[in-house]
Amino acid sequence: MGSLCRPCYMPVNSSLSVIVDKPFYLTMIEPTDNILSAARDCYLKQGIAATGMKEVADAAGLARSTVYRYFPNRDELLVSTIKVEMEALNHYIREKLKKYPDPADQLVEGLIVAIREIPRRPLLEAVFVSAEGGRARDVIWRSDVIVRFGEELMNHVVIPARQAGLLQDAVRPEILVEWVYRLLLSFLTLPSNWIKSDMQLRTTLRALLVPVLLT
Repeated sequence: MGSLCRPCYMPVNSSLSVIVDKPFYLTMIEPTDNILSAARDCYLKQGIAATGMKEVADAAGLARSTVYRYFPNRDELLVSTIKVEMEALNHYIREKLKKYPDPADQLVEGLIVAIREIPRRPLLEAVFVSAEGGRARDVIWRSDVIVRFGEELMNHVVIPARQAGLLQDAVRPEILVEWVYRLLLSFLTLPSNWIKSDMQLRTTLRALLVPVLLT
């Protein structure tokens, strides 16, 4: 199985007397970055369930003990790999929302971007959308990845809404964030039979979500 995600090796100039026997990127990046890159490659090529520490170590050109030194178990490795993907997604969403100063617009448009963008990102799609991602979703749910997702929402939507006096005060903000995440997950794992276009989704979220979160 490990051969499916083997790394690329640096070409060697024939005039050199030494043989390069390690992946080129081992000399260019930190061990954690190398491991995370190898893990992502293995998750996509072999599947998350079939990827263990041995497969990742082989793909990274490292001893398995080295991988364990940085990541105590396969769940920690998965969570750390997904963190990188989620941070990139959060940055993308923030850039998209710069033109929406209103908290209601940020909430609605942010969810639309997330719902549309996650399936386009192969590893996030494998975790949050595919039927095989059930265990991975459970691991991510119990990690601080969701906390970070919530912090993004808190910082860019919930806090400005509270400062403007728009936030519902019947439920704690942390619960509101979790509720929004569950809504996002439901759209990803069980797409609507009726809501197909962004316009339909936008209308639905404004009618059903905004009044729940904002006054």
